[in-house]
Amino acid sequence: MSGLLHRLFQSPARRHYEQQGYHLFRRAFPAEGIGAIADMTRRLVPSYTGPLRRQDGAFAANTFFPGTTLVSNPLLHPHLSLPGELAALSAALRTLITSGALGERLHALDGVRHYIVHQCLLFIAAQTTELHLDSWSVDTAPLGHSHTVWIPLQDLDHRSGIPCVVPWPAGKVVTEHDLGLTREDAMSRDDRYERYHQALRTKVMSGGPEIVTSLMRKGDFMVWSSLTPHLTLPAQSFPSERLSLQVLIRPADQRWGDFLEQPYDRTSLQLEQVSKFFSVRVMD
Repeated sequence: MSGLLHRLFQSPARRHYEQQGYHLFRRAFPAEGIGAIADMTRRLVPSYTGPLRRQDGAFAANTFFPGTTLVSNPLLHPHLSLPGELAALSAALRTLITSGALGERLHALDGVRHYIVHQCLLFIAAQTTELHLDSWSVDTAPLGHSHTVWIPLQDLDHRSGIPCVVPWPAGKVVTEHDLGLTREDAMSRDDRYERYHQALRTKVMSGGPEIVTSLMRKGDFMVWSSLTPHLTLPAQSFPSERLSLQVLIRPADQRWGDFLEQPYDRTSLQLEQVSKFFSVRVMD
């Protein structure tokens, strides 16, 4: 199919996603269901005293922002089995992020029929993040076909610590070489990550880019490409509650990769299909 015909037959959502690197879906999920998950999170997570898997992959107990009951260390993979009284929350999260409502909307963006949930983070409070790419965490081989789905579990306003993106063609890759960075074999992955993103921020911000965000409501979600630069605006005041999910999702018809390793085949991948649209990566 010629490029012109391809564009003519694309849905507006897919065309926008490919050109801008993100898309916002309104009222994708029932607001009352999202509210019920938020209520469970508030009731169950802060009071739990045992260790849970955290964003860094380690198991640890809750830590709190001083003088609050806001958990400061986000939960990693809460859609997988959580212990004891948290099991109901885990089941609700799993249902949400493997739902037909989500799968159908992702399909509208890329035409894929099945997806793999690689990572899910549950945030209780707002986290300030610098401009970065999620491709360094999860991507495809070739780069640029993985999605980040960001789901608010409560209504948000401009003070909530909301994510924003720099509009960016979905497949546009800026390599280390493009940024004038030479490869140094002795440099650790973490050091390469920091060096790359410092250079990327300088390049992107020097052009005075537009940023795009949204005051999302329960039931909405935003999705952006693994290569789309994004950041989180500071919450006012800090710390503040911002219940939300960030989910990294790979199309099942694309090989697993990340920004540095194409493909990423060093780790075996055990999957469990849980719905028509989704399988989940099973962790140790």
